[in-house]
Amino acid sequence: MFGDNKNEESNKSKVETVLGKGTKIEGDICTSGSLRVEGEVIGKVKADGDLFVGESGNIKNQIEARNIIIAGRVESNVIAQKKLEILPSGILCGDIKTNVLKIEEGARFIGSSQTLKKAKEKNGQENKAQRENKAQKDS
Repeated sequence: MFGDNKNEESNKSKVETVLGKGTKIEGDICTSGSLRVEGEVIGKVKADGDLFVGESGNIKNQIEARNIIIAGRVESNVIAQKKLEILPSGILCGDIKTNVLKIEEGARFIGSSQTLKKAKEKNGQENKAQRENKAQKDS
């Protein structure tokens, strides 16, 4: 029914879009559901649901999703609202912001990681400092 959070969560988990092996997209992708990438994407990827990068998948640029599972190659910064998982075949070259991080044996990760809550707090502090500096300059 309307306003049913369980139904909404279920819809975000259901893979609605698949980019197959041999598919190459140059440009940004934004979806309200979940996405599976088996091809190549050169551009920003944002999914309100989950993102699965298959073994043949390759993404270059920033990605953001609720949960992210990497079995292929990602060369970008990653924001996972809930959880990021790198499987044994996965390669991630980029910085991570997430609340839960799981890197399985054999996976490769080159970059830095930061909890999403701390990243938001840091951004809030930076914004506050910028506002204070602006207020001082305006006085």
